[in-house]
Amino acid sequence: MENLKEKVALLEKAVSDERRRLSSDRLDISFGELINLYKNDELIIRPEYQRLFRWSEVQKTALIESILLSIPIPPIFVAEDRNGVWELVDGLQRVSTFISFFGELKGDGWKIDNQEEDVSSLVEEEEEIVEEDGEGTEEGKTINKWTLQEGGLVESLQGFNIDSLPTNLKINLKRAVCRVEILRGESSTSMKYELFKRLNSGGSKLTPQEIRNAIYRGVDPRFNELLLKISQSDVFGCLTQLSPRRLNELYDQELVLRFFAFYRNAKNINENMEKFLNNFMEATVQNADFDYDAYESLIMRVLELINQIGDAKTFRNESNLFVPAYFEGILIGVAQNIDKYTGDLELLKLKITELKSDEDFKRYSGSASNSRSRIRNRLRRVDEIFQ
Repeated sequence: MENLKEKVALLEKAVSDERRRLSSDRLDISFGELINLYKNDELIIRPEYQRLFRWSEVQKTALIESILLSIPIPPIFVAEDRNGVWELVDGLQRVSTFISFFGELKGDGWKIDNQEEDVSSLVEEEEEIVEEDGEGTEEGKTINKWTLQEGGLVESLQGFNIDSLPTNLKINLKRAVCRVEILRGESSTSMKYELFKRLNSGGSKLTPQEIRNAIYRGVDPRFNELLLKISQSDVFGCLTQLSPRRLNELYDQELVLRFFAFYRNAKNINENMEKFLNNFMEATVQNADFDYDAYESLIMRVLELINQIGDAKTFRNESNLFVPAYFEGILIGVAQNIDKYTGDLELLKLKITELKSDEDFKRYSGSASNSRSRIRNRLRRVDEIFQ
């Protein structure tokens, strides 16, 4: 009985401690208020750190139709900073669709995508993709004051935009209520990540990197900006050749993060991939002494050196599928011995071939390859081969 009481006491304390780390709230506010918050820079939308604006005209019309008909829509999630400003974490398509219908969406940072694809897990090999003609927004089409299509329930919506829509319906749209889930600024950053991960259960789930960008960028944006800069460089794009879907889900930025997190750091990996990357990114944005210029210079030097080989399949297997373990292994191996391989491309080619054919490396790079033991063993093998 005493043992049970001790366990209960420990459980209650653990729950209480975690609750103190979390400060969340929810509000029901009108869509008109959301527009005003956005116009006053009190609601921040950063499309460069989130998904592309990829809803079709039919999907956008369906949202407006749902709001007009009082059909419930999912809540949006925001993170509040120390100044009380909200940053949109989930709900980019819904919020941007509504704001753009009223002609208020600011133009900076928006990208339009019309690719519809299907891929496998973000942490395993990339599957071959068969592209189909989708209904995505056409590139170059205006994103503001767009025209409604035929609605699924109200066919007569077709042809109306915000200027021609009856005044009473415009007022109804602005007065319609939206549920906002808020994570307050005093919550710990690790708890913010965990909360948004668990709340993220909609049809288009946020990836771990999307949540990291939203949560940790609020501490210091420089690291997010560095990930974005490297991932959008020509040499990175040339070597990785990731699918539009992977780019849309910020997988390119996660690859850069992996390099920074694993570089000369294998011995400190004591958790699975996701938690280790979370902790590294949180520690980095809080580290005032982190040398951004040195890390940028290093990875660009490594990428340029590998690019000199002229092999577009450096990070791909025999089936031409992108293998993340090749990417991180080769980059880490070269980076930790950069002077050795600068000017000796033949030796570099030899080591890359050796790594990709090494049975030990393959064994630690298969399914469930993101456990801490597999990551450490994989990087240990990289170190042995490239040294």
